[in-house]
Amino acid sequence: MNKYVAIFHANLNYAFLIPESYERVIRSSYEVIIDGFDKYPDEKYVFEASGYTIEQMAEITPDVLEKLKAAISRGQCDFMGAPYSHPIMANIPEEDGYWSCEFAQRVYEKHLGMRAESFWNPECTWMQYVPNAFARAGIKYLTLDFESYMTCTDKDYSWTERNRTHDMNWGGHLPWYDLDPNCKFLHRPFKNIVPGLAGFCRSDRLIGKYLSYFRGNTTVEEYVENVKKWSGDGQGATIIIADDAEYCGTTGYYFIKYKGDYSQTFLTDPTAAEKLDALIRGVQKIGSLVGFKEACTEIEPVEEPFFVEDRFAWHRTYADAWANTPEARAWEPLLQANRDEYKEKYQPIVEAEENKEKFKELVEKFWFHMTNSANSDGRWPPPPQVTCEFNRDWCLHEIEEARNVLVELAEAVKGYKLPESEEVVMPAKNDWRYGFRFTDKDPEDIKHLNSYEIQHAIYYAHKMVDSDNAERVQHGKKLLVQIFDELDSRGMKGIRPGSISGGKAHGTVSAKVATNKD
Repeated sequence: MNKYVAIFHANLNYAFLIPESYERVIRSSYEVIIDGFDKYPDEKYVFEASGYTIEQMAEITPDVLEKLKAAISRGQCDFMGAPYSHPIMANIPEEDGYWSCEFAQRVYEKHLGMRAESFWNPECTWMQYVPNAFARAGIKYLTLDFESYMTCTDKDYSWTERNRTHDMNWGGHLPWYDLDPNCKFLHRPFKNIVPGLAGFCRSDRLIGKYLSYFRGNTTVEEYVENVKKWSGDGQGATIIIADDAEYCGTTGYYFIKYKGDYSQTFLTDPTAAEKLDALIRGVQKIGSLVGFKEACTEIEPVEEPFFVEDRFAWHRTYADAWANTPEARAWEPLLQANRDEYKEKYQPIVEAEENKEKFKELVEKFWFHMTNSANSDGRWPPPPQVTCEFNRDWCLHEIEEARNVLVELAEAVKGYKLPESEEVVMPAKNDWRYGFRFTDKDPEDIKHLNSYEIQHAIYYAHKMVDSDNAERVQHGKKLLVQIFDELDSRGMKGIRPGSISGGKAHGTVSAKVATNKD
């Protein structure tokens, strides 16, 4: 039987969602989803919410939060977390990303009695360090983007779908590759994105129909037919919903995004419960709904390592879309100034092992406001549309609060001296170590290195080949053979270096030619 995953992304930090509308949105959308699935106890769903969202639900609608907790407790709702205030993870450093995830986890501990195992990566933006931020916060399962993965790993697919314009905010109108619906990367999980972190891909080939259906532009029959098309032969699972929960129950951000109309945001849709019921019944006819964790753990994973290039995001665009709005460009220097001051003047003192406990409250206060300063919704949408005053003020307040904590830190560390800078250790002659940490995996487990890691591994091996230790030279050559064999198997066949081919290194000239060229 086909297995399907429905992820409802609840985010009260949403652009143009003001506090006066929070209760209406919670009751018109989140409660409708919880109540709707309550009628179908055998069908599972994923309710994903940021730390900020759960806090607001606890304060404003504790009765709805109790319904959510009951659904989680009975195993029907597979809860998924998200960074506390919805930052764009590729646009902030790894350390900031970790803290935003950690603050969310603490909210879940307080209000749900657990730390989330699964997490939502906002907009699926990517840097090689992004998965480390999630893993450090104890996360085991992460949402991934299918189009990003395929563009970065399949040359035929990439030639058709790659977005060559980093200043385009949405790639939905670009050509679509003629994809086999049985593509395994659409239906099976990835393991060890970084050690201990698995994930599953969502795809725009399915996700866009959710919004279209709830806004009345797609019938339930058309919706189910599209799901059937992309189910392939039914092996594995398929994520059929991974979008804003608010579209099930309200108009959400739809009229701003597609009509330029600011007057109809987050208005209640009285037909939502009926539409959700029809959708669940339609999906039941072709399969069953399962949790995200189940899809990540009970389906055979692909063997290929997960790889996405830096700066990629979902909707076939880039993290630059969120970094290049007027607000983002104006505020990033302010964030960086706060970050730099903390790291240069205070972090070496207040986060030192011997001082951690004493300064813990101030440290966490700084990171809380620092990470909230990066909330994406105060920076969105881009021109010619305008941002919402409330969202802008929310971010500016957090920037100012981070600044205020720096003043507190300056007072608190009076009498403390910054530690001496560590002495730079010069490498010894013919030191064979590469010196750059490019993976937390075993760097010699070549088969499981992704494209970023395997290219670094070439240099890791070459450092050995260049040493004056005969044993190390041979080991480096052996690794290079394994690396280039693996590249061949991935369709990345190229000229092998002279150190393992027996020929002249590619792009060099012989000593004789070099000497006699004049």
